Amino acid sequence: MVQRLSTTVSSTQKEDQFAKLVGEFGLWQFIIFASVSMVKLSSGWVQMAILFLTPKMDYWCVEFANSTANIASLLAALEIGLVSNATCYADCVRYEYDTSPFENTILSEWDLICDRAWLASLTQTILQFGILIGSILFGFLSDRYGRKNMFLISVILLIGLGFALPFSPSYVVFTTLRFFLGVASAGTMVISFVIVMEAIGPSYREIFGCLFQIPFIIGHMTIPAFAYYFRNWDTYLLALAVPPVMYISYFCLLSESPRWLLSCGRVEEATRIVTKAAAMNNLPLMNIEQTLIKLSVDRKSCSREVKPNYLTLFRPSLRLTTICSLLMWLALGFIFFGLNQYISHTSSNPFVSVAAAGAIQIPANLLSIYLIRYFGRKFTTSFFFCMCGACTIALGNVPNLTFWMTLLLGTMGVSFAAIVAASIYIYTSELFPTVVRNMGLGASSMSMRIGSMIAPFVVNLNTTITWLPTLVFGVVPLAAGLVVLLLPETKGRALPDSIQEAQNMN
Repeated sequence: MVQRLSTTVSSTQKEDQFAKLVGEFGLWQFIIFASVSMVKLSSGWVQMAILFLTPKMDYWCVEFANSTANIASLLAALEIGLVSNATCYADCVRYEYDTSPFENTILSEWDLICDRAWLASLTQTILQFGILIGSILFGFLSDRYGRKNMFLISVILLIGLGFALPFSPSYVVFTTLRFFLGVASAGTMVISFVIVMEAIGPSYREIFGCLFQIPFIIGHMTIPAFAYYFRNWDTYLLALAVPPVMYISYFCLLSESPRWLLSCGRVEEATRIVTKAAAMNNLPLMNIEQTLIKLSVDRKSCSREVKPNYLTLFRPSLRLTTICSLLMWLALGFIFFGLNQYISHTSSNPFVSVAAAGAIQIPANLLSIYLIRYFGRKFTTSFFFCMCGACTIALGNVPNLTFWMTLLLGTMGVSFAAIVAASIYIYTSELFPTVVRNMGLGASSMSMRIGSMIAPFVVNLNTTITWLPTLVFGVVPLAAGLVVLLLPETKGRALPDSIQEAQNMN
C-alpha cells in the first residue's frame, strides 16, 4: 500500500502550488511541447506506410509449369482480353505485375499474391501487435524507471530500425523488423504524451493535449508525398527513415518529468529541474525545495519495497477506470482505423484519398479544443462516440444515398472519430494517477491496437455482405459512448498523483 507523507495538501492545492513554481505555460513548457510532439510525425508514417507498400495492382502469369506458351503470346492474349488480370493458376510458376503508379512494392518483391496474399495483411497485423507489446512494455518501464530514459531508448530504436527496414532481404526479416519498429513507435507515443501532460498546467491542458495530435495528422497527410516521389518500396521506406534523425536532439533538450520524480520521493532532482524551469519562465526561485517536499506524495513509491505494476490498475480503486478505458480505446482503434480503411477503398487515387483522410482531421482536432474546454472530457467523448456511430450506420444502411451524401457521412464519421481521439488522450491521462499513469495509457493503447487489428477483417466483409461492416463499425462506438458515462468528469481537476486521489475522483 502506498505510504503518504504526513504533510499533505488537497489535489487542487497541489496543482496550484506546482503551477506557481513553474507556471502553467511558459518557455520551459513550450520547448517540451514543441520538441516532444514532433515524435508523433513518425507515428503517422509508421502506421500509414502500409497503404503504399501493398496497393491494389494487376498481375498475370507469364510461365506455366506444364505449358509451351511463351511470354509474348501470353502478353498478346492479355492485350485482347483473352487472359484476365489478377487471376491465379495452380500450375503458374512466375507472375509479372503492373504496379503502376509504383515501380515496385512488397507485393511484387516477394510475390504476395494468390495463396500468399494473406501475408500482405499479416505484416500490418504484426506491426500493430508490436505497438500493442510496446505500449505495455514502455508504459511499465517509464513508470518504473522514468519518462526520459525510456523515451530516449524508444527513439534510438525507432531510428535504427527505420534505417534497417529498407534493406530487408526477405519477407520474414521485413515483417520481424516491422514488429520491433511497432514496439519502438509505441514507446514514443505513450511516453511523449505523458511528458507533455505532466509539464503543462490545467488551464492549457485541453489546448495542448489536442494540438499534440496535429503532428500525427500531418504525418498521415504527408506520407502520400513520400510515396509519390519514391515509387520503390525500399527507397520509400528509406526516405521515411531520414526525418526521425532529428529526434537525437532530445538528448540535449529533454529533462525528466518533475511530477514523476516527486511521486518517487526524489525531491532533490525535482528541485534542480523545477528551479531551471522557473528561471526560464521568469518566476520566483525562492522556497522551491520546501514547496516540493510538501508536494511529494510518496518518497518510496519507486523504491524496491513499493513497485506498482499492471495488476495495480485492477485494484478495486482503479478497476472501473481501467476497464472503461480499455473498452473506450478498443472502440476508438476499431472505428478510427476501420473507417479510414473503408473510405480509402472507394477512391481510385490513393495519393489524394489518403491525404484527404488526414486533412479532414485537422479542423476536427482544433474544434475539439473548444469542445473539451467548455463541455468537458466526459460529455465530448461520449457524445462524439455516439455521433460517429450514427453517421457510420447511416453510411451503409440508408438506401438510395447519393454520392455526395455518402461522401458527407463518411467525412463526418472520420471527423467525429478524430474529435474522440483528441479528447480521449487527455481524458485517460487525467483519470490515472502519476504512479501508474504511463501504465494506464500503455494498457489503453494496447487495447486500441487490438481494435485496429480486428478492423481489417470487418472491412473485408464488404465483399460478401455490403451492409454489415458499417453496421458493426456503427454499433461499437455507440456502445463505447454509453461506457464513458460510468466515468467521472476530470475537467478543472488536478492530475491525481496517488491511487487514493484517483479513487476520490469517483
